[in-house]
Amino acid sequence: METRRGEPPSDPTALFRAIVSKLRETRRGVHQHRMAQALLQKDANGSRLVGLDEDTERAVFFNPASRTLELIPFDREGTHEERATVLSRRLSDPSSWVEANAAGLSWVHPHFRWACGLDDAGHS
Repeated sequence: METRRGEPPSDPTALFRAIVSKLRETRRGVHQHRMAQALLQKDANGSRLVGLDEDTERAVFFNPASRTLELIPFDREGTHEERATVLSRRLSDPSSWVEANAAGLSWVHPHFRWACGLDDAGHS
């Protein structure tokens, strides 16, 4: 896939709304805002949110310090790192993983959609 040039999307309000919207489509209850806040808090604390798995029960995070890509369960209480599954190790950038696995994700972070040249179809 062709990588795009220019600046990646970076509007935090739009990002929050996109996550909440996806969670409203796929998760029952009224706690989508709390779940989105938990994901974005982890993102702000050093791990990069990459996407949500197909059932939106787990989020894919890239940890640049350990260079690992992890699948982490989350709910209204927050993220549950103790139940994380390592998807890949020794990555410098998760973009190639995203390109290879985007079809299995229900939502891809706008930065990685931009970096990988993915369209919005199926990944909004």
